[in-house]
Order: sequence, then structure tokens, then C-alpha cells
Amino acid sequence: MEIKKNQYPTNWVGLKSTRFSRYRSWINNEKPGICGTYVCAVLLHDLYQNRYGKDLSKKLLVAGLKSVVDETFMYRGTFPWDLKHGLAVVLKGNPDYKAKLSFIPDRVVVEQLNKPNPLPITVGTTRVLGSPYQNHWVLVYAYGYNLKGKLFFKAYDNHGKNAAILPASQTFGCVWLEENKKK
Repeated sequence: MEIKKNQYPTNWVGLKSTRFSRYRSWINNEKPGICGTYVCAVLLHDLYQNRYGKDLSKKLLVAGLKSVVDETFMYRGTFPWDLKHGLAVVLKGNPDYKAKLSFIPDRVVVEQLNKPNPLPITVGTTRVLGSPYQNHWVLVYAYGYNLKGKLFFKAYDNHGKNAAILPASQTFGCVWLEENKKK
């Protein structure tokens, strides 16, 4: 079932889509796709750009993450624990953040994007729930409710869109970065 644009939310909470426009050229062209690697690369690039003022190399991020997200386990596809594992490996040298996982994105996305300095969240879409993306990973940075109260996400989709809109009802699983508590 296709959702018409007039059914989308008019108000969004979270980060601005212009912040993610630079990632339109970060397109996952590999066969089979490595969408989990790409969303983790953009998540980390955005973190280091906006929190530390560092512009990390796309090529190095994608290559390094591919080895710990898409190539660690001997099965086809990527699951939330694959993304969490890959981010945890990469963040071993950064005591400020840790990777977290949930199977139900609705609550997590809303909670995380309502924080004072939110970070985007990797969210899985699934064919079983009717997603036209099928089984895929996107990076959600805003949410909104339409006039009927249905929750939608705005995301970088690693296919060339930095402002893709998708119903939360078509998603399953999410991984995000959480700041470690200061001691």
C-alpha cells in the first residue's frame, strides 16, 4: 500500500534534513548491498563532524565498518546485533559513547530525538511489515505524526535520498549511540 504525500506529517521533531544532504552521494552500490555498513558510516561521520569537528574519510569508514558489520558473521544479511557489534568495535577507542539496541524503534526514536543534543538512529525496515525498501537499513533523524496520529520517520536511505519518509509501522530493530555517563 503506497502512502500519498498528503498523508505525511507536516511537523517534524529532531534534526534538520539539510544536515544530511552531504550524504546523498554516499550511495550503497555493492551487490549484495551493505546498507548496515553505510548507515553506521554516516552515523559515525555525523557524530565526529558535529561533536568533535572531525571530518572522517568515507572510504576508510565504509571499509572498516564493512569488516565488522557485514563480514563478521557467516550468514546473509545484517541484523541489529551486527550493527551494534560493528559500532562497539569501532567505538572501543572512544570512551564517550556506546552502542545500544532495541527491536522496537517507535519508542526509541521518539525518546532519542527528544533529547537536547540528539543523534540519528539506525533503523531497519522489513518486507514482512510491507516496506517498499524490503529488508534494509536507514538512518533516522526526525519523526512526525500525521493528522491521523500515525508515526513517520525521516531518514537518509543510502540510495541517494537524504530526506526519505517512511512509516514507523514498516520498521523493526534499531541501533543508536548513547553517551556514557560521566563518573
